[in-house]
Amino acid sequence: MAEFTPTFKPFIDGTDISPNQKEIVTAPLWSDSQASLYSVFTSSAQSANQKRYYYEVFNSQSSMQNAAAQFSVAYGDLVGSGSATGSTNQNLYDFPTKAVYTQYRQLLLPTNLTAFTFENDETSEYVYIINVNRARFKDKLDTKNWQLSIGKLNANGNASISTNADVITLIDDSTTSTTEFAQQGGRVFNVRSGSITNGIYTSNSTSWGLFYPDNGIIVLNGKALDASASFNTKRTPATASGETNALRLFTSISGAMSFNTASYAFQGRTSEAISSTYYFVRLFNGEYNYSNNPSFYSGSSAKLKYDSMKLNPQSYVTSVGLYDDDQQLVAVAKLSKPVRKSFDRELVIKVKLDY
Repeated sequence: MAEFTPTFKPFIDGTDISPNQKEIVTAPLWSDSQASLYSVFTSSAQSANQKRYYYEVFNSQSSMQNAAAQFSVAYGDLVGSGSATGSTNQNLYDFPTKAVYTQYRQLLLPTNLTAFTFENDETSEYVYIINVNRARFKDKLDTKNWQLSIGKLNANGNASISTNADVITLIDDSTTSTTEFAQQGGRVFNVRSGSITNGIYTSNSTSWGLFYPDNGIIVLNGKALDASASFNTKRTPATASGETNALRLFTSISGAMSFNTASYAFQGRTSEAISSTYYFVRLFNGEYNYSNNPSFYSGSSAKLKYDSMKLNPQSYVTSVGLYDDDQQLVAVAKLSKPVRKSFDRELVIKVKLDY
C-alpha cells in the first residue's frame, strides 16, 4: 500500500485555524511568584539625585543576587514645597516634588484638572505615590486582590507602631458602585480602609486615595495621611536640603511589615490578557505513516528495514513544525510524549501559539 505524504501541508482558514482567542491569566504580583511582600528595602546604589524624585523599593537588600525592584515611592507637591533644590549653581531652580506632581497629573487626570481630587470632593495639593514596577504588573493590577498596610509615624518620620490600631490596611472599592473612569489614566477606583478578607471598613470614611489598576499606580491623599497616619508632611519652601517626604511613605510601609509580617504584608496579583491562535494539525489515516528517519530503512537502496513496514508501518509523532509561506520554520510545537500513527489511526493535534 503506497501513500503520498506532502512535506508541507497547508492550513485551511476557518477550519484549521482559530485566531484571536483571548484568555485572562492572573498571577502573583511580586518577584519569584510571590503574592505577598513581607519586607522591603531601599537601594544604596540609587543616586542622591534620583532620591530627590523617588525611592526604588526592592524585595531584598539591593546588593543581594536575587534582589529586584518591586515598586517605587514618591512625593508630589503642586507648588514644589518640600523639594531639595540642590546646591548653588546646581539644580537651583529644579523642584522635584512639583515635577512628580505634574508628571502623575498629566498621566492620570483629564486635561482640565490641575489637582488630584479624592472621594467627597477633597482636593489635595500634595500626594504620595506608589508606582508598581512595570515588569511586575504586566497588563494591569487585579482589583479586589491587593492590600497595602501603612503604619503611623512620629514627628521625626520614624515608625511609631505599638498596637494594631497604629496600622491602617488599604484596598480599593471596586466591589461598590463608585467606579469611575479617567480620560488618560484608564479605570480609577477609590482607596478605602479595609482588607481583602473582610472588604471595606464602612465605619472609616477617610478619603485615602485613588487606585489606577491599568497603570499600576496608587495615589495617596497627603492630607489624609497627615490627619489619620501622623505623616507630618514637611511642606517647607524648597531648600537645598529639602525634605525626604517620599521616605516617610517607605518607612510607614516597612514599619507595618516589621510590626506584623504575616498580617501587614503588601499583597497583590496581576492580570494579563494573552492572545492566542489555535492551529489544528490534522493527520488523516493515509498520511504520515512512514518516516524519513534512517531507522526505517536499510542499505544504500533505502529499502524498508522490515517487510511488515510495507503494509503496516508504525511511526511516532514527536513534534510539529509551523512554516511561513516561504517554507521558513517559524515555530516548533513539542508533544509531551510520542504519539503512534498508522493507517488505522488519525490524529488531530491542537497547537496553541501565544503572543
